[in-house]
Amino acid sequence: MKKNVKKWVVGCLAALVFMSGVSGCGHNNGQMNNSSQPKSKTIVDIAGDSVQVPMKVKKIAVTPLPWASVVYALDGGSERLGAIHPGAKSAYKGHFLEKMDKHFGQINSKNINQDFTVNMEGLASEKIDSVIMWKHQEKDAKKLRQIGIPAVRIYNDTVENLKKSFLIVGRLLGKEERAKQVNSYYDKAYEQIMKSQNEIQKVYKPKVLFLRNKKLGFQGNDNFIGEAIKMGGGNLIVTGAGQKGVNSGNITMEEIYKEDPDIILLSNFDTFVPNDIYYNQIPGQDWSSLKAVKNKKVYKVPMGIYLWDAPGVETPLMMKWLAHLLQPYIFQNIDIKEDTKEFFKEFMNYNLSEEDLKVIFADEANKESVPVN
Repeated sequence: MKKNVKKWVVGCLAALVFMSGVSGCGHNNGQMNNSSQPKSKTIVDIAGDSVQVPMKVKKIAVTPLPWASVVYALDGGSERLGAIHPGAKSAYKGHFLEKMDKHFGQINSKNINQDFTVNMEGLASEKIDSVIMWKHQEKDAKKLRQIGIPAVRIYNDTVENLKKSFLIVGRLLGKEERAKQVNSYYDKAYEQIMKSQNEIQKVYKPKVLFLRNKKLGFQGNDNFIGEAIKMGGGNLIVTGAGQKGVNSGNITMEEIYKEDPDIILLSNFDTFVPNDIYYNQIPGQDWSSLKAVKNKKVYKVPMGIYLWDAPGVETPLMMKWLAHLLQPYIFQNIDIKEDTKEFFKEFMNYNLSEEDLKVIFADEANKESVPVN
């Protein structure tokens, strides 16, 4: 009898241990199921490709020049930027962003070439887990995907595609709402300028020469600069290739004399400044007879976290600056410096000082020109 009782007790204990183990296993499995999250998500890029990307990207490579600044603004910093174009790096040194973010200067720029192609082995060794590329980089995108690095393509040829691309990058970063806020700011800036179009039609529209470099490369009329100058109440001077819808071309001094621009804008894609024009510092060029020079209306274009004359996250500010420059009476309600301070506070989490504003608006370079504000 005692033996039977003992056997029964041992059996019960064994059963309890077994059931406890099963229950424990079941509990652990439940925890795994509850805690497991999708490891990837699908993004439809500007080319219409469905791309599987990590749910939480950790290290991004960006081939398009202005788009490192887009990532910066949407993500609130540069921590996830793992590789950028050398041109984006050169826009950092000696400029405003160098003061604003020390980490940006340490980002690798050796694995992206000047022609936007990439060193795939280099990106893989740097543990890049996603790449942002131009729409036309279809071959590179496919090769990257084949080695396990998702490539998402964007484009900024139109306002519509620019805004779509903001949303694409926002989804990649997990910052969709942030991207929507940027687009909303863009829409408000656009509406602010467009509501004055009837007034603009009644006034003189100054002729604007937009120079990309000291070799007389000029900005054509088929991208956002041409659109922004027209919206803001100016006439962009184009010649030859520019009239045929090409982004840029070259203009001769003879053609410039003939057009006699009211305003000359100097891009940050080159180092030239208004005094180079005012005092004929560029060999073979004499600017002294032009209205823009006589009236001191040559301006270096602003530059924040990137060049304002390249379509990007600061494009709405460039639109406002141009409108106020071209038609100061019509757009006298635009306070571009105050707007810039608010923009940086909202999207960069950074409070601009007066010294910062002087750097962004190239006050030193523009010191002999008629003030814009």
